Amino acid sequence: MITINNLTKYYGKITALNQVNFSFNNSEVFAIMGENGAGKSTLLKICAGILTFNYGEIRIDGHSIVNDSIKAREQIGYLPEMPEMYDRITGREFLYYIASLRKINKETETINHLTKIIGISDSLDYEIGGYSKGMKQKISIISAIMHEPKNLLLDEPVYGLDPLTSKTIQEFIKKRKGTTIIATHSTQLVEHVADTVYFLMKGRVISFEKVSDLVEKFGSIEQAYFHKKDENHV
Repeated sequence: MITINNLTKYYGKITALNQVNFSFNNSEVFAIMGENGAGKSTLLKICAGILTFNYGEIRIDGHSIVNDSIKAREQIGYLPEMPEMYDRITGREFLYYIASLRKINKETETINHLTKIIGISDSLDYEIGGYSKGMKQKISIISAIMHEPKNLLLDEPVYGLDPLTSKTIQEFIKKRKGTTIIATHSTQLVEHVADTVYFLMKGRVISFEKVSDLVEKFGSIEQAYFHKKDENHV
């Protein structure tokens, strides 16, 4: 569970997040939608402990991201929009490296299990530099979940992926237990996997509702998004 109270973040004179409040409960998939610059990626990076913030409070399963950051970050798995990996090592070597950082017991068993679920076990012994974007995305997701975090943060998890890889990742998101938060532009992804969607515009939360309610009311998340945007004159 992640709770965010009055979170404010400045980049110089620019307000990236303006007193936003979120409550991400257990065992649900939440989507955050908004235009480029709305604050989606900034929000996830702050929750992951990568960025600092100016005001507010964030608690991860009861642990303050500021005062109890180690325990808070232990409960988080984070997939950035543009994952950085070492090109000259294999996928298997990279995952063993992450497992050592996370101090994971039975790392071989864990890696074999997750790579089979995500669908990349046949390519583990190739160098990452030769991977496609989809293969890199799969390895990145495994590295984010191998410590079994209760909370998973995904920044554009299916952007630019082929349909089969996208479907594999979507199925994984729907089946996993715990809290999943997705920052995305993809209305299709939101409709397929999310329970609740937040609309974030210019650093402000303008609305949040159940996905099923919005689809019933507007016909699609795309139409709901445009309606909310026009309604708030953004």
